[in-house]
Amino acid sequence: MKRLLLFAVVLLVGCVGRLELEPDIEGTIVTLEVEGQTRSQANPATRTVTIELEQEADLASVRVTRLVLGPTATADIAVGDVLDLTAPRTVIVTTVASYTWTVSASRAHTDGRALPGGDFEQWYRADRNDKPDPAGRVWNPWPEGGVWEQDRWWDTGNKGVALLYPGNSTPTEPGEGCPDNPSGRAARLESVYAVVKAAGGNIYFGKFGELNGLNATCELGHNWQTRPRRLRGWYKYFPQPVDAVHEGYVSLHPYGLSYDEWMGSPDSLHVCMALWASPDGRDIPFTVDTTPERFVDFSRDADGVLAYGSFVSAREQASWDEFAVEMEYFIPASEPLPANTQLYLLVTASKNCNYFIAGTGRNGGNGSLMYVDELRLEY
Repeated sequence: MKRLLLFAVVLLVGCVGRLELEPDIEGTIVTLEVEGQTRSQANPATRTVTIELEQEADLASVRVTRLVLGPTATADIAVGDVLDLTAPRTVIVTTVASYTWTVSASRAHTDGRALPGGDFEQWYRADRNDKPDPAGRVWNPWPEGGVWEQDRWWDTGNKGVALLYPGNSTPTEPGEGCPDNPSGRAARLESVYAVVKAAGGNIYFGKFGELNGLNATCELGHNWQTRPRRLRGWYKYFPQPVDAVHEGYVSLHPYGLSYDEWMGSPDSLHVCMALWASPDGRDIPFTVDTTPERFVDFSRDADGVLAYGSFVSAREQASWDEFAVEMEYFIPASEPLPANTQLYLLVTASKNCNYFIAGTGRNGGNGSLMYVDELRLEY
């Protein structure tokens, strides 16, 4: 009987060949993303996932929106599951063996980085050579003697029109601020016709570049390493029909409209914000040049844009109202921002003024007029 049993075992082994266990592949979490996060980072070395959530997020009820695992792996959580992350949570990832991962969450810091100068309280007047002058045509949105990236963050296109026209981006009087600061000032942005071209009322996060005849450059942006979720602010708006169209720039506009199609069309305000990094790795701002041969558009489709949001309106808004610009990100939350990332932000009373298309009141009326105040970032 023993001989028969031994023969059966030998026969079985001979039939199936040599028995080998499948080699183990370590169970890893490549990506774990949840609703309301600002960033998520998986670390295979420590088998941890750290998640940063928006301030309003409920840590006790966090829904999984994306889960990517390593080869052959399964996990005891799935997309759509709701997790309690008020304390670190264990996740079991299984291949041949089981591996324990720890998922922890925290809320983003509310002071991630405020938007400097977003209250538009500090202004001083100067001539076109930056010499302080109480009667100067150039209003600058920073205090006299302001230092770059200390108390000087914003600029306007006033220098570009000052030779022919008084600055069209100016402060209001004290006491004309928005409901969040009624005793303060706001920025007043009016589009005008400066002899040969429309000049949109504007203010932007950056600085004026240089004049090139009747053309100019502006440098949008400051170095930035946080991920704002939205921009909020207050505005009033009094649009005028488009009455100034520069024929030399019509063909450059992506809308493809003719001169006649633009004339009389509704003007609109534009607030846009983006995170941008020069694709070549240089630490430089996003530069707009109105010289036709080197024109650069600022839009969500521009090379190097990492995130973008905008607010556009052609509707009259005679009383203060709030607006919001929601940011859309084009890079994963787990991917760090490039070291040369810039935050750029532009506010203008005439959306197409970079193509010299605007409602300017050139025949004696008012130009499109926008008031903006108390801009702030939310994380």
